[in-house]
Amino acid sequence: MLKLKNKFKKIKWFKEYENKVLKVHHDYYDKTLEQIFSFDSATYVYCAAIYDVVDNNQVNNLVKKLYALKKSKDFSIEINYRKKGLKNLNYIRPEFDHTGHGIFAKIVFLNDSLISKVDMTWSQINNEEAIIEYEIKFKNSLNKFSQIHDFVIENYKQLKKVKYSEFYFNIEHFLNDDSQSIQTELKYFRTLLQRKLDKILSSGYSKKYLLPIKYTYLIDKKTEKIMKYIKDPLLEESFILDKEHYLVTRSIEKYEGIEITEIIFKKRFNPISITVLMSKFKMALYYRMFYEIEKQELEYKISKYLNSKKFLINFWDYKWLLNKKRRINEKRFYNININYVTDIKGFSNKDLKLADNELIKNILEVYNENIEYINNLNLINYNIIAFVISILALIISIIAIFQ
Repeated sequence: MLKLKNKFKKIKWFKEYENKVLKVHHDYYDKTLEQIFSFDSATYVYCAAIYDVVDNNQVNNLVKKLYALKKSKDFSIEINYRKKGLKNLNYIRPEFDHTGHGIFAKIVFLNDSLISKVDMTWSQINNEEAIIEYEIKFKNSLNKFSQIHDFVIENYKQLKKVKYSEFYFNIEHFLNDDSQSIQTELKYFRTLLQRKLDKILSSGYSKKYLLPIKYTYLIDKKTEKIMKYIKDPLLEESFILDKEHYLVTRSIEKYEGIEITEIIFKKRFNPISITVLMSKFKMALYYRMFYEIEKQELEYKISKYLNSKKFLINFWDYKWLLNKKRRINEKRFYNININYVTDIKGFSNKDLKLADNELIKNILEVYNENIEYINNLNLINYNIIAFVISILALIISIIAIFQ
């Protein structure tokens, strides 16, 4: 009943948001991105990449959906893998002495106003899971906020249909605060890009959470003002790839993946491949990007045993938790030489690393604590059941004696 009530509130709010905010002209619609971000050099969004995690069953479904898209007049599909027959194929196999990454597929959008194509690459991060990168290329690099706004206007009705779209009850905040409206439209732009994908290619967490995303920005000049933002971003962390290439990460929102801003000053450029990094850093980078999502998943799986009278353990919840621990602790047949891997360190804080091994240790401790709790709960359940059975056996034996 509460979910239904919130659904109607959401629909009502979006209708009001459409009439009072989206369809009313604001001055910031006419601004360039450098004006929106208070930069002093021409700024363009070249592409956006969205990331999801998949197991072998989900890869089989993903391949099947790609083949189904070939029948659509709205897409042109190139895929590097054959689809399953009656049984699932083993796209993901144990990799005990190596790891790899590669091209998965290419989707050309034939009739979309903004998106030109989506290049899909992937990399295994453990023996059971892989990361899929959906790199979204635009028909033209985005320089004006109106390009983002027009995309939101064209697709905003989809926001009412997805779990991960945020909405607010007090519409008046948007009428008097341009910064609030700008941030909201940027969030909805991200949400709608993901929605474009999950309508045709749902995978992993794509229908449940706002996934990790990387925006690639091209900036004409390396000015003092822009470098100050990169060096000390508010509530964010910055990393240096080289003197013309930086990453700024943001992960302060609950229940969504990390947001990465890739800033490139080079005239000739090549966006960094997160799937290549995943093949090297594996779970240390995965948890950096999916930390809030994994935290929410753990809460969903385990809190029902911690905060309620429920004491019978669901086998699949327990197996899920054991697998999470095992994937972090995976060993290899050989010691893989990782000296060639460049540590991506903080720009101003040299102790800061993109792949955080300390975070992995803390997460592993949390998994261990919960596994220990569930094991103890199982032991109590076993003793209770054994006690009940013994009492029933005693009652049955007494009844048998007096018959």
